[in-house]
This record gives sequence, structure tokens and C-alpha cells, in this order.
Amino acid sequence: MQLTTKGKNFEVSDRLKAYGERKVSKLDKYFNHIISADIEFTDEAGGKKQNARKVEVTLNAAGNMLRAEETGSSFYAAVDSVAEKLERQLRKFKTRIIDSRRSEGNEPAFSAPVSEETTESPIVRVKKFTVKPMSPEEAVLQMDLSGHDFYIFRNSNNDSINVVYRRRSSGYGLLVPDVGD
Repeated sequence: MQLTTKGKNFEVSDRLKAYGERKVSKLDKYFNHIISADIEFTDEAGGKKQNARKVEVTLNAAGNMLRAEETGSSFYAAVDSVAEKLERQLRKFKTRIIDSRRSEGNEPAFSAPVSEETTESPIVRVKKFTVKPMSPEEAVLQMDLSGHDFYIFRNSNNDSINVVYRRRSSGYGLLVPDVGD
């Protein structure tokens, strides 16, 4: 697993970097196809305020992105919480892959972000990603694993670009474009 550690608004100490990398590298025992992990430490208040230390970890697990973040008064406590969240996500992810393979007899196709760019406009983050064919159910799985409220995918049933999203009340929604006849 390739580990990348960076700090925002401060310099990450060697001790903190080693602690974060050790905790994240232990996640390999739950899913051994983790390709890379990005650990970002952010001191949101410049060390002046409690609960201002945020840790965000993004894993590339077999082409699938899993993400967790935690804010706390200590980076070490936040790392522990993030590692626990990712452990639960990886167990859930692995179980769904196994169940999917048993029911379909093959491996599901998932998409993964390819690159990420930051710009100096009102748009604060641009993500480019490959859009692979998948069912809406697989898209919901990917959305849950990514921690976002929506997910864009190519519907394998009709080959159109669709969006699944988490509804405020409960459940999920599916946006299908009307191409107009």
C-alpha cells in the first residue's frame, strides 16, 4: 500500500505521521487489495481551539474509493476514530463484494476517481473520474462507501449517465435524463 501524508495549516511531525501511517496500514488485514491511502491532517484553528484538528483518510481499495474524516481535540484520537470508521467500511465493502459474486457469479464493475484538481474559482474542487457501467444498486453501494450524498454512473441497463442520491426523508433517488424523442 502506498501511503501519502500531508498537513494543512501546519507541519506534520514525524511521530504523528508514523502514528497515522501505522494505523492506516493495519487496515490491510480487513481488505488486502488497498492500493493507496492519503492521510490529511488539518489544524482548522491554528492550534487555538479545541475540536479543531481534522483527519481525513481516502483509500483506493481495488479501484474503489473509501473515505472517512473525523474532527477532535487531538490528532491521535481523530486518527483512531477514522481508522475505526474505515475498518467498518472495509468489512461492509468486502461482505457486499462476496455477496455480489455469489449471486451474480462474477465481479461487479466499479468506478474510481482518476485525478483531483484544485482551482482558484468559486469551484473549490474538481474531480475527474471514469464512468463504468453498473447497476443502480452498485452505484448506491459506491455512494455509501464514498461518504457522499450522490454518485454519478453509467447505467448498465440502458447505457445512459444516471445519478443516485440520498433523499432527505429516507431512501435513495435515481436521476435519469430525458433525452426527448
